[in-house]
Amino acid sequence: MRNTPRRTMFLLLVAMAASTALHGAQPPEPPSGWTDSFVMANGIRIHYWRTGGEKPALVMLHGSSDDGLCWTSLARELTSDYDVILPDARGHGLSDPAAASDPADAQAEDVAALIRELGLDKPIVMGHSMGASSAAWFGAKYPDMARAIVLEDPGLLPRTGRAATAGRAAMNVEQVHARILARNQTSYDDLVKGCVESSPKWGLEECRIWAPSKRLHHPSNAYRYRTFGERPPMTELFAKIGVPTLILKADADEDKRKKNEEVAAALRNGRIVHIDDAGHNVRREEKAALLAALRGFLSSL
Repeated sequence: MRNTPRRTMFLLLVAMAASTALHGAQPPEPPSGWTDSFVMANGIRIHYWRTGGEKPALVMLHGSSDDGLCWTSLARELTSDYDVILPDARGHGLSDPAAASDPADAQAEDVAALIRELGLDKPIVMGHSMGASSAAWFGAKYPDMARAIVLEDPGLLPRTGRAATAGRAAMNVEQVHARILARNQTSYDDLVKGCVESSPKWGLEECRIWAPSKRLHHPSNAYRYRTFGERPPMTELFAKIGVPTLILKADADEDKRKKNEEVAAALRNGRIVHIDDAGHNVRREEKAALLAALRGFLSSL
């Protein structure tokens, strides 16, 4: 039988009901052997998960409203070769909240401070979306601190038209506070159900991993919108990054791919790979293709 989007969603909802009956309305436990801890870095308390082992370090920076454990599915694939560190960004997970006084580069400085406090020797730094922005800014400010940079669907082009208007509207701090707080108060079951319905390509397990982060996302993150205009364009940041860099970009039409490639050309030692059929959450939608490109890059270091 042809696996249509409607049938896929139906099967996921059936699986969700079966999973709830079997496990109850609880998120999955972190993988066995992973440990979590806190560190004081850049003036705040940062929480992180770590897989451990005498291996090269890989720091993975999550996207907005996610937390470190949202990397679980991909991180599992990499733990045989890397000591994977999964920090919660400020205002996310169990890390301290953001503040109205935070500068635009606060998260990039958090990354540098975390690396120093943990004594990591030239880790690979990978980020998704917001985390990709932090990783790029970190790589530009500290060109010798990382071994390599990996960016999962960073915003490469300036927002224009309706997207720019929507972005300016989102800068109303009180409205964003209310929106985040409402999501905090949504039940785990409802979050999983909404995820399955809106993102059927993710699969049930990914939605179960993702849902808890929405209840921990702190309303203080609304303050970040105030500093969007202070962020340098990616072309400016890329020109300052000297280490090998891989951009894993969502699928796009020919014209947008060309524009993305023009921005990526500012990297001195980098390349961009567009992942066919992937949206913004590349690893959640086309994990096998992303993993193949990522492993090829990592093996070349």
